[in-house]
Amino acid sequence: MTTTSVSSEPLSSNYLSSYTSSTSFHSFPRRQSIYGTEDRVVLDIGSLYIKCGFSGESHPRHVVSTCSRLQQSVGREGESYRMDDEPAELYDLDFTMKSDLAQLEEKLKRLLHDIYYRLLLTDPKSRKVVLTESPLAPIALKNTLADLLFHHFQVPSISFVPTHLMALLTTGTTTGLVIDCGNLETSILPIYAARPLIPHITTTPLAGRAIGQRLKSLLLEHARYIPPSHLHTSLAPHTAVPESTLTFEVIEDIKATVLFCSPLLVSIEQQNDTITAYKNLSSATDTYYPLPLKDGTNATLLIPGWIRERAADVLFEGSDEDEPSITHSVLDAMLKVQPDLRKPLMQSLLVIGGTSMLPGFHSRLKQELLRVMRDPTTYERKRYGSLLGLHKWVLFVDRSENNPGAGRIFMNNIRGWIGGSLMGSLKLSVEEIVREKYKGTITDWSLNRWGSSTSSNTAD
Repeated sequence: MTTTSVSSEPLSSNYLSSYTSSTSFHSFPRRQSIYGTEDRVVLDIGSLYIKCGFSGESHPRHVVSTCSRLQQSVGREGESYRMDDEPAELYDLDFTMKSDLAQLEEKLKRLLHDIYYRLLLTDPKSRKVVLTESPLAPIALKNTLADLLFHHFQVPSISFVPTHLMALLTTGTTTGLVIDCGNLETSILPIYAARPLIPHITTTPLAGRAIGQRLKSLLLEHARYIPPSHLHTSLAPHTAVPESTLTFEVIEDIKATVLFCSPLLVSIEQQNDTITAYKNLSSATDTYYPLPLKDGTNATLLIPGWIRERAADVLFEGSDEDEPSITHSVLDAMLKVQPDLRKPLMQSLLVIGGTSMLPGFHSRLKQELLRVMRDPTTYERKRYGSLLGLHKWVLFVDRSENNPGAGRIFMNNIRGWIGGSLMGSLKLSVEEIVREKYKGTITDWSLNRWGSSTSSNTAD
């Protein structure tokens, strides 16, 4: 059996840790913005990671995991800080508001305290804030963030900006269909002439969390567990995988380092047993993954190659209205917009979010879209008949078809933050909420701000 091995280095911070490079722009002196105003603090708060930095910079200073706390340590080189894991119940920020709001507020307070005083090393009272947000973020969550920033950290002002629009601005265009594939959900928002078409937004719960659930179930059923060498016996070298070893960190690291999206297999539809078909048609190699144990030793997890390439298929398998696939969600969003907008939107597809950084994601999404448009099922032909002629216009705005070797300038997971950094360094017309005028509630920006031609306040 052909196998590959994964390095036994400490677990990385998932997709979002891969944007850094050996030559960092942060080593250069930071300039004031072109309008002479003080640089703003830019925050992009997600359910698993918080991107933070200053406006006018090309990358966030830090990507902080919401499952970590900054702890002080003293060594021979002096005082420093490192990230330590929190208990399992604090792994992600529950943006569905199912958890206690007070607990969420306390968690955000600790994270923002570490970001301001230990990572960014700045006084929050002297820095305006640009906060990128999802169009579907609960108002209660936005109020909680505003209360913390205004009352606890005493920031001068907050500018809420939509993540999808900010990400699109980094491409140099103002029209496109932005597909944000994150952890909790995938949201598709059409944007035309820099105006988010909020009534046409489409979402599906198939995202990073769904991949993690599918991956864990597949590993428990089909992977093999090899105990440490001092426990290894010739009688039972391969045993069932203990569920306790597949922790949140392990599943996230396997997603980031082992999984990839493989091309669509049309012949799977004719197979009675999908799992058997995946095994027979897979060409991916099996992988030995080092599995850290509580006693400090490492066991080994043998991950079959077909799991590596097919665990992410859950994103494209949804069929019902409650959990539509990403492909159907994109087409549903296209159905909602005016017919004359469909062609320019289909020509400017932009994929963002950490989950979309899986190798092969763009190719698989394009293949799925073309499959529906060229060879639809009876249901798809009936529902998406008016979109079938768009198959020749499917194009990703951040990828050059004429120059496939051209690299991406910005990674998918930080595009929203970079757009906020760009907005904070330019004099763009957005509503700015100042501390003196804050009344304790935040209005819905989709109703009062980006959809109108004027705003009551502008950022100076």
